[in-house]
Amino acid sequence: MWPEIEAELLAARELNSRSRPGDALPRFRQVLDRLRVMDPTAFEAADHERWTEGMVRSLAGEAVSVQAVEDTLDKPLAILEDADARTETTTPAVRARLAAVIEGTRGLLLQRAGRQLDAMAAFDRVLADPAQLPARDLAAALLNRGATAIELGRLDSALRDFDVCHDKAMRAGLSAVASLALHNTGFVRYALGDLPGALRAMAAARAVDPERDDGLLEIGRGAVLYEAGLLEDAERVLTQAISRMTGPGRAPHRAEAEYFRARCLMALHRWDEGRASAAVARRHYAGVGHPQRAAVAHVAELEAILLPIRRGEAPVPDDARHRAEQALQAAEAGDEVDPLLGQHPGLAARFVAAQWYVLADDVAAARAVLDNLPDRVADAPLSTRIQQQTVLAQIAFASGDRDKGIAAVRAGLSLLADHRVGLGSVESVTAAAAHGVDLQRTDVEAAVRTGRPDALFEALERGRATFAGVGGAAAPDDPAVRALVTEARGLVVRARTLTEQESAAERAYLFERSGRLLATARERAWHRTGADEAAAEERPATVADVRALLSARDDGAVVANFLVIDGVLRCVRLDANGERIVDLGTRADVAERVLRARADLGVCANDLVPTALRAVARRSLTRNLRALDEVLAVPLAADGPLYVIGRDPLVGVPWTALPSRRGKRTTMRSYAARGRAHPRPGEGHRLLAAHGRGVTLGASEVRAVGTVWPGATVLTGSTATTTAVREALATHDIVHLATHGRHDADNPLFASIDLADGPLFAHELDGIRLPGSVVILSACEVGGSSQVVGGEVLGLTAVLLRLGARAVVAAVAPLSDAVAARVMPRFHAHLRATDDPEAALAAALADEPDPAPLVCFGSLEGLPR
Repeated sequence: MWPEIEAELLAARELNSRSRPGDALPRFRQVLDRLRVMDPTAFEAADHERWTEGMVRSLAGEAVSVQAVEDTLDKPLAILEDADARTETTTPAVRARLAAVIEGTRGLLLQRAGRQLDAMAAFDRVLADPAQLPARDLAAALLNRGATAIELGRLDSALRDFDVCHDKAMRAGLSAVASLALHNTGFVRYALGDLPGALRAMAAARAVDPERDDGLLEIGRGAVLYEAGLLEDAERVLTQAISRMTGPGRAPHRAEAEYFRARCLMALHRWDEGRASAAVARRHYAGVGHPQRAAVAHVAELEAILLPIRRGEAPVPDDARHRAEQALQAAEAGDEVDPLLGQHPGLAARFVAAQWYVLADDVAAARAVLDNLPDRVADAPLSTRIQQQTVLAQIAFASGDRDKGIAAVRAGLSLLADHRVGLGSVESVTAAAAHGVDLQRTDVEAAVRTGRPDALFEALERGRATFAGVGGAAAPDDPAVRALVTEARGLVVRARTLTEQESAAERAYLFERSGRLLATARERAWHRTGADEAAAEERPATVADVRALLSARDDGAVVANFLVIDGVLRCVRLDANGERIVDLGTRADVAERVLRARADLGVCANDLVPTALRAVARRSLTRNLRALDEVLAVPLAADGPLYVIGRDPLVGVPWTALPSRRGKRTTMRSYAARGRAHPRPGEGHRLLAAHGRGVTLGASEVRAVGTVWPGATVLTGSTATTTAVREALATHDIVHLATHGRHDADNPLFASIDLADGPLFAHELDGIRLPGSVVILSACEVGGSSQVVGGEVLGLTAVLLRLGARAVVAAVAPLSDAVAARVMPRFHAHLRATDDPEAALAAALADEPDPAPLVCFGSLEGLPR
């Protein structure tokens, strides 16, 4: 009898611990029904004790479940009073132990009801004599006291409780509790500003309890990913969590997840979806009698309406002032709500209110809102602190105080730069830029309104320099990540050998499995922290810097800094004599022409296409290149070297193939700031590698190039391995790779080049130092890049530049093997003579009869660091 009842009780408690109160509640009540029909006075002492403990624990579990399902406090507290009365006939020792159970449950109920100080007092009483507690009760009390300490801002105390809880739970085999302790440790790390540490702890939490499927761990992880700027990943995690929160008692967790998903969706510019998610949270809180949290969710709805207006995608409504007042009312309610995973609702509401006042042309009211902020901004998450500086800048620019506006922009960018220092991977650094989008847009819009080209150039570079280079130094090679990538590479190789129609399913499986392994490796990279040597901020390039450099060079060079705002493509053109703003048309038109030219190049480069069709494509390509030239290059009037600074769609333009740029030095980069430089290794360190798959003339190409560089290392066939090339990239000053490659638009860090043992991924290079080298990727279209959330550019070329390459020559569209084989020996001959990759590429292409979409990516040499 007793073993059966105790097993049923344990199963019910486990359901509660896994956030399934709706399933747990009937199980607790079934146990209670069985115990209530018994006569405890007829039991021997030992059985009487077991009956009492069963009653107390079942009543405590019922109380927790009732609170979750019915969202009430009075009824669960009354149930605990019943439990307390059951202990009166037991021995003092038993009563003391069960009193701890009751008091721990009371603390949990109070904590969930927002009465944190009362909850902390209850947990302190429970843990005053931990030796009397069974392992499960001790671990639960430590876990819940730590969670309460977080709400009270006692982060060091919370970490101590979680560490002890994790140790006790692991020793007792309580994986669910140990997992929550690690997860909460991750949240504390997040609150302390250590996002890599937070993600490491949360990954460990999932590893401890991989079967947990209630979505609870995903809420905190989604919030941390949001703060890290990994918005698409955060939204996906939260969406998965919400899909698991459909049972009774799950609505409070779902509402919380919907709130954070709304924030992700807004950052992803999915305004309507964000507003809908916020509305789900608001309706839940309003329905259960939580007006404060309902007000917080309402603010998120107001922000979802506000943001597209701020970006010029919707007209300013007549009731802008009314919406500001609604946000202020919500701010007062938000002040009474405990932080939602570190978010301070009252602060966010005030920032939204101030922005609505600016839209209503009431700058004084907006300024008054920010003059009366609660003293909590310094402890708020990064996104909230940057939001404050964004609003301060908007108010200053709107009131005509440009100096104060720029000061606020710089303060916000400084917060982002400080944050970047703690990050150790290229993706983490670029992702963090997502939180600076509105700040930089505010700066750039204000500069556009001045009509001054110098103001616009410097506004552009202020934001871009913040994320130039990588955040951390070279990281130790992680054996686990290396094993994941090696396995993934092997699966890709196997998949590519399966060419028969009946193998399609197996090929799909192998590629899918490889993708999962690479996704895991990608997540592991987020866990890396930066190093002290990364602390120096990149110095934004100024107009004075650039003009001084151009004057000293005296070669007629032009710097063209492109931007897209409100769908219009503009450019700040600088030369030694001055600067001006050039309007160039719509982004959509340029992007369409780039796509057409890319398609034409693909046909022209494919020897399997009939000659007549290639001739048609060649004529179309000529038209599209001429059209791009007329829009982008001719208005710049650059007769000499041209340095292009820009992002999508400019990074996909085959600049060297434009008619007016033929035979002229042209260099492309997404920002003017130089990034980190590493010492060059000196003469004689050259690597030439080719792999035959997809590059029929690769071996002969590198042999021809090898005659230009006597003594160079030449790898072909089976010797051109991923390990050999990766090691050479860290030590050689010239690396030429004639291999097939791919740009992965969905996951640009897994752009790759094919080698003898499979693809070498851009992800594998993250963390190494390139010694000021020139890297040539002569085949296919591995020069492709993707603009990720936040505007940063990622791809193999971008990674190589960020890791220290002086220049990267790569194709931004399909490149014919025959053209590469003709051009590359000429390029290297010029490079050896000049040590100038831009001039070498221009000279090599000057007399090439076929279009070659090779572009030199690099920095404007000579800018101060």
